[in-house]
Amino acid sequence: MAEKTKLWYLQNFNLFEDMDERTMMGLDQNSRMQETPKKEIIYFPDEPNNTIYFLKSGKIKISRVTEDGRSTSIQLIGPGEIFGESAILGQERHENSAEVVEDAIICSISKENFEDLLNKSARLNRSVNKFIGFRLRKIESHIEDLVFKNARERIEAFLSRYISTFGKKMIDGWMVRPFLNHQEIAELTATTRQTVNSILNDMVQEQKIEYTRRYLRTTSVDWLQ
Repeated sequence: MAEKTKLWYLQNFNLFEDMDERTMMGLDQNSRMQETPKKEIIYFPDEPNNTIYFLKSGKIKISRVTEDGRSTSIQLIGPGEIFGESAILGQERHENSAEVVEDAIICSISKENFEDLLNKSARLNRSVNKFIGFRLRKIESHIEDLVFKNARERIEAFLSRYISTFGKKMIDGWMVRPFLNHQEIAELTATTRQTVNSILNDMVQEQKIEYTRRYLRTTSVDWLQ
């Protein structure tokens, strides 16, 4: 991809709003951008943790494998977010896996180059710290949902966050394109595909949502958190 295309993507990245030209040129020169197809694994647990990733488009699922071999989905990363940020917190190997669940455009930079930019830019340092704090709060909310809410409440809470992250405001509600399949939602809510199917159908009957594989649309917003 052309260098100016990569720079354009970086300049329009949420995390780098109001960054000075020197910082942006440093990011452009030290990062690379690639298109990554659905189902591609970006990294596995126990692999060296030495790269920071910026997601420009698509969706990334972050999962953790439990001791008994089961995979638990922790969060869904959307455009404008970073992942692999634990590298700059001193974590030498990945604890989680990252999988592309919707064709993505990803910029990446080595831990060493990113730390050098952080040391040179107090504004970038503050922005990254703020973002990491926000990410931790989202993970805590997700864990609280899994521990304290029943299946219906977990799925509704997930859909609410999914809509707020990926949705577009319409005159009569919100629209998200494309929508996840039932198995993907089940993995992100610690439920089963059958449970997801039943609850989504109930929400359709209650005129709260409409959905296909291509989209999710809210027909009522009173249940959104």
